[in-house]
Amino acid sequence: GLQSTPKLFGHRLRLCSTHCDMFRRQLAFLVGGIGAIGVSNAAAAAAAFLQQCQSAGGAHCASDGRDHAMLQTKSGKVEKMSNSVSCCFAFEDASDKCGSCHAGSTAQPGSFCATSEDHCKSCSPHAAWCTGDGAAPTPAPAALVPQPSPQETGPSTVDIAPHSPGSSLTTSKEWINGTWTTGYWDCCKPSCSWAGKGHVNKPVLSCDTHTGEKLFDPNVKSACDGGSSASCTDNKPFIVKRRLSMGFAAAAVSGSSGLTGDENCGQCYELKFTDEIHPNGNWGGSHPDLVGKSMVVQVTNIGQDVTGEHSFDLQIPGAGQGIFDSGCEAQFDGFSKQDFDCANKYGGCDEKKGCARLPEALRSGCEWRYDWYHWLEGQGKTNNPYVNFRRVQCPKQITDISWSVPLDDHLFPTIDLDAYD
Repeated sequence: GLQSTPKLFGHRLRLCSTHCDMFRRQLAFLVGGIGAIGVSNAAAAAAAFLQQCQSAGGAHCASDGRDHAMLQTKSGKVEKMSNSVSCCFAFEDASDKCGSCHAGSTAQPGSFCATSEDHCKSCSPHAAWCTGDGAAPTPAPAALVPQPSPQETGPSTVDIAPHSPGSSLTTSKEWINGTWTTGYWDCCKPSCSWAGKGHVNKPVLSCDTHTGEKLFDPNVKSACDGGSSASCTDNKPFIVKRRLSMGFAAAAVSGSSGLTGDENCGQCYELKFTDEIHPNGNWGGSHPDLVGKSMVVQVTNIGQDVTGEHSFDLQIPGAGQGIFDSGCEAQFDGFSKQDFDCANKYGGCDEKKGCARLPEALRSGCEWRYDWYHWLEGQGKTNNPYVNFRRVQCPKQITDISWSVPLDDHLFPTIDLDAYD
């Protein structure tokens, strides 16, 4: 959060996608996004999707826009199915993934994810390849997605065509310079956890406010709106090497950074902190020890109302809840809303000792802000640091947390951990 002015970025967009809107997104993706299969084939595929939705007895259908649809019954309960499946994305028992695979949570027969165990694992690091009788299932022709040709062997995912004429889908590998960052933590369900956001194998996972478990249903209402879906505590930043951290962030899409909106959901960026100073004299920039360090973040939220050179709002516990100050109190019993940002909605705790007010699960992320990020040192001038950034392939350390992988991830450079001391 900003030090001296209210943070408009607190108004991050969190619109609940209605089930009708999910179908419209799916139809738009099929007709506008996959030009390679032609309009007539796309229309047929869209009709098949609608029929699939209706065949569940009027059930709600949520889709990640590519390989599978998670179906729910009218009662809202997810049905179990036998272990004669191909690639299972969601299950009830991690020790018996195939035996407890939820109905509708497998890759569509014949889709990229269903053609081999390697493809299955590339679509989600937590997916299970299930054969039932010990042999790989024979996939049937798919209607929903175009099939990669045999020579297409992307290391992690299959590429997709631009989603519309003049698409702003981020494809540049170049560094973007001269933008600055802020921080927040409001416990709300991430915007990118709703279905239909981004071009990913599945939405970023949120967590249940009562149990802390990962939620595979993208339709659970946000804790900030009276529901039980919240940001997971493992979305806090963490140190990988002395000069490299990782974490999650909201993308500021109305500024000059080149970030565009929902399409950025799930994408990963390397932020390299620079020594630029804010021009108005009210705040400084990076601490000297932060300059040259890097942080890799995955976009989990979208900010539609930010102007200027603002690029990312880092998820940092204790950094300020902004206007959404009801989620954390709902997620953690026995704490007041003031505990989560030291009663400072825009900027958060001024000192490391304030982290002791947070729940234990969040404290290490709060302390990271002072130990690695050097918040408010140098007479309070080290804050809201400038960065150069570029898109990169999402590291396993991040996707193991979010379970979300961009479909075009293999087009971007990997992070070489050996290059960081």
